[in-house]
Amino acid sequence: MTGKEWLAYFGVNLIDLLESAKMTQRDLADATGLSEASISGYIRGRKMPGVKAIINIADVLNCSVSELVDFGDRIK
Repeated sequence: MTGKEWLAYFGVNLIDLLESAKMTQRDLADATGLSEASISGYIRGRKMPGVKAIINIADVLNCSVSELVDFGDRIK
């Protein structure tokens, strides 16, 4: 899996988890202390989240880190 593919899959998972939590990107940014531009960058696959950001996002979305980085059958 390339870095670009990883970013795309992470973004899809993040969108799904945001929708499940009924949160906006702004809500997530406010709750995590990350910028809205960073959240947008993660969703669009343009910015690589650090481990600390992933853990923080998972905590706010009340999910496990593995839910954010689980790419299922998409991994070759």
